[in-house]
Amino acid sequence: MASNESENLLEQNCRPDWPEWTCMFANICGLASTTLWFLVLLPQVWKNFRRKSVRGLSVLWATANFTASLTNLFFVHLYAKVPLYNRINSIYMPILEFTILVQFWIYGDNYDRTNRQVYLAACLLLWTTIIIMQLVLKWYDHLQWFAITLWCIETFPQVILNMKLRSTKGQSSVSVLIAMIGKTTDFFSNNVLIVPIQFVVMIYFSSSVAYVNGIQVAWYNQANKLEDDEGSKISRNHDSPDRRLLVSLDSVNEKLDQCCRHYACFRIFVICLLSFLLILCVAGLVWNTKSMLGLLGPLAIILVLIISYTFFNCRHSCRNCPSVLYKMEIN
Repeated sequence: MASNESENLLEQNCRPDWPEWTCMFANICGLASTTLWFLVLLPQVWKNFRRKSVRGLSVLWATANFTASLTNLFFVHLYAKVPLYNRINSIYMPILEFTILVQFWIYGDNYDRTNRQVYLAACLLLWTTIIIMQLVLKWYDHLQWFAITLWCIETFPQVILNMKLRSTKGQSSVSVLIAMIGKTTDFFSNNVLIVPIQFVVMIYFSSSVAYVNGIQVAWYNQANKLEDDEGSKISRNHDSPDRRLLVSLDSVNEKLDQCCRHYACFRIFVICLLSFLLILCVAGLVWNTKSMLGLLGPLAIILVLIISYTFFNCRHSCRNCPSVLYKMEIN
């Protein structure tokens, strides 16, 4: 069995008591995830550019992403011994993540200009501090836990924003799909190979919250389609006086309804699959940490989701309270 120092690309960081094919499989998964991470943010960058907007995206998600990658860059190249694909990712990903931050600055017209300037100054101060602490104090190992914390929570702001908007229109579905596949290959590579415990914890939280985000896209996407369908019906009724055209459009809608039923079944399948992967992530975390304390991971995620859901539901209900009371007074 190849050791961790093997020159063979597919025999690095192997577990000595595991079959050789498991090591090769895990390294292939790692290389596959590297390829996917090269692509994952490109559809999102293109979508932002095409619609000249970042509405529906969380700036905290983008900031946490880049800050964690900046910290990880020093850990990977100056401290830890990690597979080649981790070293490649550590250089490439910050470039794409910084591109999205630039798009927030250019297209973020929904943010107050003064607030944007203050936020930029705070980010520059934070990033400068990280670089100085890495190069001068050489706190690679300690600061990596800061990066892991950011990666653990990076998708939470986006998930919470989706819950607030009850929509995922700001996200690129292609990017989310690529992320789902990449998180799955990451799960296998980091749980089968010998990697620092920091990476195990990071992969659990980042994969789990990403799967939750994927469930949101599958769930809210139907609501988005219904909104679009209602809008098209309204415009059709106002803009198309020809009855024969309406009849033909109705027949088309019947066919679309049949497709939607098949699409609904596919959505249910995707949600069930991602739920199964969530359970698999929990099992991997408990096995790698060799402690039932690993169950605190999913409990933390569930707690955040319940609090966010309850908060936005109560907020939505309170907004509707005045109109409801008004109707009761009239009756």
